[in-house]
Amino acid sequence: MGYIEKNLMEGEHIVMRAELHYIVYWQPALLILLSILLFVFQISPEVYTYQGIVAAILLVVAFFMVVYIHGNRKYILTNKRLIEKIGIIRRDSRELLLRKCEGVQLSQSIMGRILNYGTVIVSTTGEATNDYKFIKDPIRFSTLINQQIDALRDDS
Repeated sequence: MGYIEKNLMEGEHIVMRAELHYIVYWQPALLILLSILLFVFQISPEVYTYQGIVAAILLVVAFFMVVYIHGNRKYILTNKRLIEKIGIIRRDSRELLLRKCEGVQLSQSIMGRILNYGTVIVSTTGEATNDYKFIKDPIRFSTLINQQIDALRDDS
């Protein structure tokens, strides 16, 4: 049982776990590609050992980047809240009560539309906004947020 499941309120259940789009892994992928190129293509016999060391360092850096990206952000929509958990070792959590939300905006670049990722922006009373970036299938996520907000208003 994870952090989110342990901290659900009474009568609260998870509606959706928004996933980060794979586009966030472009930097580690580039480092892995560069390290493979360093392993495969020998510049000269004298520096091949150093090439291998640099390639290994790049692989280690890429590994830690993937671990950091994958474990760093979690976005959870429940029937009462929108929860953002940030951090692996040190944890920060932002919780947004859906009954305080006023609107949901969606922002997608051309590449985001092609690859189906984007930013969902939720505005609250008091002019505050929360951005949820690089969300996979942002239209579904924003639609579900709106449905939960609407359901809470109907219950009131």
